[in-house]
Amino acid sequence: MLPNFLDPYGNRPLTMGEIGCFLSHYFIWQDIVKNKYKETLLFEDDVRFEPYFKRKLNIITRNMVQQNLKWELIYLGRKLLRTDKEPSVPGFDDLVYPYYSYWTLSYMITYEGAKKLLDMNPLSKLVPVDEYLPIMFNKHPEKSWWEHFEPRNLIAMSVSPLLVFPTHYTGESNYISDTEDSTQIEGGSETEQPNADPSSGSGSQNQQSSEHSLKIAFDKNSMGEHGNLDPARSKEEL
Repeated sequence: MLPNFLDPYGNRPLTMGEIGCFLSHYFIWQDIVKNKYKETLLFEDDVRFEPYFKRKLNIITRNMVQQNLKWELIYLGRKLLRTDKEPSVPGFDDLVYPYYSYWTLSYMITYEGAKKLLDMNPLSKLVPVDEYLPIMFNKHPEKSWWEHFEPRNLIAMSVSPLLVFPTHYTGESNYISDTEDSTQIEGGSETEQPNADPSSGSGSQNQQSSEHSLKIAFDKNSMGEHGNLDPARSKEEL
């Protein structure tokens, strides 16, 4: 864990769920680099798609290929915080440069992007994965965190409007958080969340295996010749 890390809203250390979530992404980054996948599209397992998702994404990726856009990570789903600080990518009506935001619901990533994320050796200074990505594209507001990571030069963008959203939000029926409502890590030991009620559908008993919390829908050369995808207050209350 990053020294002196405390969640900015919960004023708490990392949870086991946050570590599991990070490892899910980390293992896929490793697989991308190991197999030299050119582009990969990742989804977390609790997402819903906007209508005509594939058609809209094909239009975006086709334009990216036609304009020879240089990118390493593109969000498809996240929690927006400051849209006023997110300028459009020149030449695109549907891409922006993201500011600090939450969630890693879905994103496209290149081999080069995955390698940058791994080369920083993030497991030695762990933060939640949705904090790590903004650190790496140099849009994180907390200096005491980002100063541990250098260089912070991930080329990141986001589709706008977003194409992927959570299936459930805080307070809705069947809502479960396997990151917020799980065992905390303090001083190298584990402590249970005081409000984790097994009967409420939250807590460590409902954590999903980190190995199953992500799905790779498209990999290798996911953008075809014409840029078409070929299928072969906790943070959550903001």
